[in-house]
Amino acid sequence: MIKLPSLGKKEEFPDQFFALDLGGKIFKVFVLDHSGGSVSPLGSRKIPRTDTAEEDLKEAVEELKHDFPEAKPLAVVGVSGPHTLAFTTVVRSSTDRDVEELAVHARGAALEDAQKELREGLGDPKLSVTEIEAEILEVKEVDKLEVYIFSSFADGSYLGKLANLVKNAGLSLWGFSSLPFNLVSKLSEDEELNALIFDIGGSKTEISLAFGGQLMDTKSFFWDFKENGNPTAFLDLWLNAVSSALSAFEGVETFPPKIFLTGGAAAFSGLLEVLSSYPWSKDHPFEVAPEVVTLEEEKLPLSLGQVAKRVKEEGSDE
Repeated sequence: MIKLPSLGKKEEFPDQFFALDLGGKIFKVFVLDHSGGSVSPLGSRKIPRTDTAEEDLKEAVEELKHDFPEAKPLAVVGVSGPHTLAFTTVVRSSTDRDVEELAVHARGAALEDAQKELREGLGDPKLSVTEIEAEILEVKEVDKLEVYIFSSFADGSYLGKLANLVKNAGLSLWGFSSLPFNLVSKLSEDEELNALIFDIGGSKTEISLAFGGQLMDTKSFFWDFKENGNPTAFLDLWLNAVSSALSAFEGVETFPPKIFLTGGAAAFSGLLEVLSSYPWSKDHPFEVAPEVVTLEEEKLPLSLGQVAKRVKEEGSDE
């Protein structure tokens, strides 16, 4: 993976740092350690999003600072959901073109696409969209030059709110990073991932599509999971929204045969059963009924440790 030169932090990443997932109905805070080459959690806190959530977050961070005094108060914040977008773009050209020139062109086109989709999805034609990350994943030279570029974007005001939460909690913001991208990277450590990932939060659902260990695209929608008098009808409506999200993935000839579930609402009563029995191939290009596998909820924020690993690898390449 090649980090584009205009992005990223150049200072040495600390061995112990904070990783935050501040989306949904629960704030999650972890202290991670990557001193041994692999990332391990040292401690964590979960804070319900209530009227006192900001003060509760600050208190939780103070407790973790006390418990782990060697941890630098530096935070990597994961982003996902309807306020964000992440995808991989493939740019092809003749081999005499410069890779970085192609990358600049691709980033501009990706920003325009993300801006259009986020403005439409959030219903704000003047929405300010910010590029979070841009990385060259792979360069191939055969008959033509092929450059695979991952990009992630977010509503600028959404990022501003997250940055304020981090500051008020007594932490310094290192930067934002796509939660789906990091999870795909984590799950691909042993074998390149081909799967759909359903991140089912209490107030939003995000679907990520991964092929060959690369995050190809994400689609998401707001959905408030709550107990009601008719859970079967509730889940049927949610499945209709899932089906619409799958239809929004363009150019997919065949969806992969595995679905990973994560997020707090993945444990919603009956959800695993309806996903396992849903007729996926009826309206979408599945060759076989996908295997549905549940991941631990913590895997999503813990995957932010991949940021530290990438920074360390980039530093060793310089």
